[in-house]
Amino acid sequence: MFMFMFSHYTLNAFSPRIFLRYKRHAGMMAALLFICGACCLAWPLVAGWYLAVVTGMLLMICGFYSLYSLIVFRQQHWKSRLVALIFAIAWIVLGLSFVVNPLNGMSSLAILFGFLFVLGGISRIVSGCQTRKQSGAGWNIFIGLLDLLIACLWLAMNPQQSWLFITAFIGVEMIFSAIGLLVLRNKMKHAQA
Repeated sequence: MFMFMFSHYTLNAFSPRIFLRYKRHAGMMAALLFICGACCLAWPLVAGWYLAVVTGMLLMICGFYSLYSLIVFRQQHWKSRLVALIFAIAWIVLGLSFVVNPLNGMSSLAILFGFLFVLGGISRIVSGCQTRKQSGAGWNIFIGLLDLLIACLWLAMNPQQSWLFITAFIGVEMIFSAIGLLVLRNKMKHAQA
């Protein structure tokens, strides 16, 4: 979820005030991620419903913003305005379908995630085969095969199973992100000393 690239040079460039503020925010964010991840694992149906509704609302916001942009920026060529209108309507309809029927929305997300895992698995395997003489190539191939296995399992699930799997997957990912933030916060504490 979060990627930070800090070296000891960048950490030393932080003022003590910024350092303290970042550590506090990282701690709060880690706590929120941990709580949300635990809720996803404890109540997967409710968390999945919430995820589908929020995703639908965000898609509808994108659609309405695209319509707003069409009105504000009238200097565009008619073809680009037509394409923007089609995408705006598609986003609104897709978002509305997530809000009205969250189970179908989660099924759509499951298919999307499954295909992303297929693409990720294939790219890792190809990368591992191309760099097989370098260290870590075997792990790359292994993780690629694991990605393909997860994708096959994910795509073979019925809608209720995929709903639970997505919610559990997101919950575990949030917990690991929280742990990562706490580790980073702890390393920053040692770097400041």
